Amino acid sequence: MALRDILVHADQSPHFEKRFRIALKLAKNQKSELTGLFSQANAFMESRTSGLEKRRKQHEAASVALCERVTPEAEAAGVKLNWITAPFDREEEKVTDQVIFYAQHFDMIIVGQHDESVHDGSIPADLAECLVLESGRPILIIPYAGKFEHVGKRAIVAWNTGRESVRALNDAIPLIRDAKRVKVVAINPRRKGKRHGVVPSADIVQHLVRHGLKAEADHFATDGVDEGNLLLNIASDERADLLVMGAYGHHRFRELVLGGVTREILDHMTLPVLMSH
Repeated sequence: MALRDILVHADQSPHFEKRFRIALKLAKNQKSELTGLFSQANAFMESRTSGLEKRRKQHEAASVALCERVTPEAEAAGVKLNWITAPFDREEEKVTDQVIFYAQHFDMIIVGQHDESVHDGSIPADLAECLVLESGRPILIIPYAGKFEHVGKRAIVAWNTGRESVRALNDAIPLIRDAKRVKVVAINPRRKGKRHGVVPSADIVQHLVRHGLKAEADHFATDGVDEGNLLLNIASDERADLLVMGAYGHHRFRELVLGGVTREILDHMTLPVLMSH
């Protein structure tokens, strides 16, 4: 099982090139094609109707310039790079719709964590959340802070036997197939509603071992620490470069209703996170 096509969201934010280079490494490792999707809005000019044609041309030119900037890196890596310029729009919500539409035609999507310090109205603050809940695809979210030489060499899997957790782990297998270590973590495994065996997470570890992965089981009780913080602390202690987890929540009329752990991780992630819903 391998990824054959990866989509990376492209924009003019200062974090795009880091995101692109991670996507490029993954595409090379997976022997997959990489597609950049340039999609951003001009929300601060939403009420203006004059100059739309000029802004459309600027949008196209910005996309071309970005593509030209990263194409030599893709060529040097031997990765086929495709490029899509989504239509210009003034509304942030249209960016979300565009990315969800294209996302459904790829094996995995790579986006950035929202960074409030550089938010200029061009990218929806909840883009990653909407993609996780609506696209039906695994979403790899890259933190705006930190450097990540590798993704998937030392992975933490948050396992709670729920459907979302099962889906996320299955989606992650291509990324962690060459991992030096995979730790499957069950948190509060004896709480009502969780279906663990005698040794929590040991059964799913056996599944990973059959895939040839170096996996081990572990479990923790929160003891007053919220689950999101505990997961991030475990990831730090293990020097992990990937956290795999199911995303819990639903989407109603553009109002996100996320589970507490999902929200905590999205807000405070310190490493790349693969989420599936």
